Amino acid sequence: MDIFNADLHIHSPHSIAVSKSLNLDTMLETCKKKGLNILGTGDILQPEWFKYMERRLKKEKDGSFSYKDVFFILQTEIEDMESIHHVILFPDFASVKEIQTKLKSYSKNILDEWGGRPRVNLSPPALVDIISDLGGIVGPAHAFTPFKAIFRQGKFETIKECYQDATNKVYFLELGLSANTDLADRLGSLKNVTFLSNSDAHSQDPRSLGREFNKLDLDNPSFEELLLALMRKDNRKIILNVGLNPKLGKYYNMFCNKCRRRVMFKKSKKTGISIFSQYSKSENFIIYYSDDPDMARKQYIDQVAKNKMVCPACKEEKNQNFKVKLGVSERIEKISTSDIPKHPDHRPKYIDAIPLIDIIRSVKGIKSSTSKTVLNTYNEIIQELGKEFEILIDIPMSKIEKFDSTTASVINALRNNEIQYIPGGGGTYGQINLEI
Repeated sequence: MDIFNADLHIHSPHSIAVSKSLNLDTMLETCKKKGLNILGTGDILQPEWFKYMERRLKKEKDGSFSYKDVFFILQTEIEDMESIHHVILFPDFASVKEIQTKLKSYSKNILDEWGGRPRVNLSPPALVDIISDLGGIVGPAHAFTPFKAIFRQGKFETIKECYQDATNKVYFLELGLSANTDLADRLGSLKNVTFLSNSDAHSQDPRSLGREFNKLDLDNPSFEELLLALMRKDNRKIILNVGLNPKLGKYYNMFCNKCRRRVMFKKSKKTGISIFSQYSKSENFIIYYSDDPDMARKQYIDQVAKNKMVCPACKEEKNQNFKVKLGVSERIEKISTSDIPKHPDHRPKYIDAIPLIDIIRSVKGIKSSTSKTVLNTYNEIIQELGKEFEILIDIPMSKIEKFDSTTASVINALRNNEIQYIPGGGGTYGQINLEI
């Protein structure tokens, strides 16, 4: 048995807003820097990307596919008739072609140039049945996000409600950047489901590709071994999920659906004020003030869940009643079956990680992640100390301190859960607030 670091959900240049320079060679370069062993191909149902991958990937004796030093699982993302996104994994190119042929009558864009993430006019259980009957496997993508997700506001509250009689064919769920194991394991319906933490990368940039990954215990990096791990059979398993702290995700906090300001609550210096009457606004936030902000926040969430709260900033500025939408954290509060996570025995540990590029930016006070100073420093650290995942998780602090004491102090704070976060929401990533 061997250990593999796997990011099983990415995209291709045939999906909207994906880097045109994302290809096997640029992905390979990032994998070497980060320590990734297995990648999803992304968008494998798209005809041109299918041809690109089929020509270049080598099939190994164990059934796995490789490009130079990196292994690949054939993978795509599909949107169904309920506007739910699913991660689809395939055993081989023949099954991809079979499923493509089966689905094209249900889809207007599966064969299009921009059909990397096709929409298919099938219900969730019907989609699962077709995919699984032809050898593939399905799991909900970014399961808690406010858009295009199984558990979004106003949609399903349990996995059984969504997949019905096909539920027993759904072996995994993708957490998404704004959720982790502690949040997801507050839903009792997920206790038997394996969790994946994947990047959903739209770029080969080290800040995107592999920002979330899974550490797998497999005999080899093939689809068959991965399936055993997802089913937790024959000692194959996921031994670690690594991902962003949920507050760094784009949809952690509730927000106005129009102006995308995030809604937060703080303690008021005044007493006796009526609920939801006192607030301040900035470019990115609406902050309500209350004698009891926790109580006020809970009442507010109840009203947002009923689609009854409008954005006060938009009302004031535009005289328009744009609704506030629940973020991942509030949606989980509403549909959870427990106030605290209840981890089943099979659940691996989840480690919060911050992309090393973001740590460097924060240390140097630079906003741009593409700054030459940031990228040069990143490459120097990798060259001196090793792969990014090892630097963030495993390498002794004394070794990192010798390279740069300030960066080391941030990584040490990360490992000890001592970093404060400004939560993301409304499509804006959260930020780290470092006191070093």
